[in-house]
Amino acid sequence: MKDFKILCFKSEAREFQRNSSEYIARIPADPQDQFALVMAVGRNGAIGFDKSPESVRALNEILSKCYSLCVNNSIQIPELPENMFMPSLLFRDKSGRFEALMTAHKNYEAELKKYKILSRHRDAQEPSASVLSTLLQDDQLLINEMVYRALQNACHYVISPILSGEHGRGAFNVFAKNLDFFFEEFNSVVSGSPGITFVHESELLFD
Repeated sequence: MKDFKILCFKSEAREFQRNSSEYIARIPADPQDQFALVMAVGRNGAIGFDKSPESVRALNEILSKCYSLCVNNSIQIPELPENMFMPSLLFRDKSGRFEALMTAHKNYEAELKKYKILSRHRDAQEPSASVLSTLLQDDQLLINEMVYRALQNACHYVISPILSGEHGRGAFNVFAKNLDFFFEEFNSVVSGSPGITFVHESELLFD
């Protein structure tokens, strides 16, 4: 093998969520929605995207295409990270629709700030929450039914890092109604490597 290889377990939501983390299991996906777990293995068998400069580059290229939800619950625009860093969630915009969700959220925050000032002095109508505020205001960033449907419409795919580290640094789950766009994009950034090896769940490696 070359510097690294990618292992991927992909299945429909009803199978994938059965043995996944509690966070992934609670996503209100339709049974046929597609989920995948993606991990990297270095030349010497070491597990993690950080074990090879080329796998770091490949992961960073994917991260740079997505809006990212960082630790302070702020959403950052797509940009190339200086170092391999996995935000809390990543959103791959679809035709400007996620950007529209961002705009609606910024407008909501401005109206909420205005409401808090006005309500100190007189009756005022509290603005309706934005879709993203519903997600960001949850301490666990849980994705409810309304948020999930909105993200399906606004994103080609959503990435959730595997925080346990059991599949090595940088391993992640990705989900969408259909993951074809993700795999086309990911294959393009790992060109020249062995590409993606699809495996059964039992064939995934653990750190």
